[in-house]
Amino acid sequence: MSSIRGKAPAGARVELSGPARMGTKAGRDGAFEFSNLTVGWYILSASLPGFRETVKAVRVMGDRYVDFELTSLPPVQQGPAPILTVCEAFDRRDSLDHQPAVVVGIFKSGMDETLRLDCPTQLVTGDIGWPSAIGLTNLGSVPDAYRQEVEKKRQEILASAPREAPLRPERVVGLYGRFVSLAGLTGAPCCTAAVETTFPPARLFGVNETDLRVIR
Repeated sequence: MSSIRGKAPAGARVELSGPARMGTKAGRDGAFEFSNLTVGWYILSASLPGFRETVKAVRVMGDRYVDFELTSLPPVQQGPAPILTVCEAFDRRDSLDHQPAVVVGIFKSGMDETLRLDCPTQLVTGDIGWPSAIGLTNLGSVPDAYRQEVEKKRQEILASAPREAPLRPERVVGLYGRFVSLAGLTGAPCCTAAVETTFPPARLFGVNETDLRVIR
């Protein structure tokens, strides 16, 4: 059996996802450890209020050591919220992080509701690929001032679908909230990752939501 040890800011929540899923808090000295792990790929995430949630991919084939440095959250920008497709939101994920936005995509229900779209670029962390999906948490309705532009984006998405596989118009929706994405992601041509995860790499939260963790 193997282990992952490392350091993160004191008090940070560190989550491990993969062949096993577990969590812990970094101690006063920042140290954390996960032991008795089987061989395989894992996603390691660290989060702390006031800082951006950060992920790393770790391939466990013996004991591993991982350090985390978290970046402070940016101030909330003033002015109208941008209206973007799922793919456009991912392309702008760093500048858009923790900002209000309207995102348009294909709604998918389930245990974790998401907005999805087939994007030419896939987000990856190391050799792990993420789905082109945004998780949804406690959202409100889209303000009336944005509805006309949302409809334009809807029509663009509907028109882009192949004739042999048209989209159901009622499933293409625009949703308003605070866009939060993970740090530690890069873009790569879709879809060539060695390993795939099902966790969405970003989440759209209701504007009054206080728990802004992406991985849940």
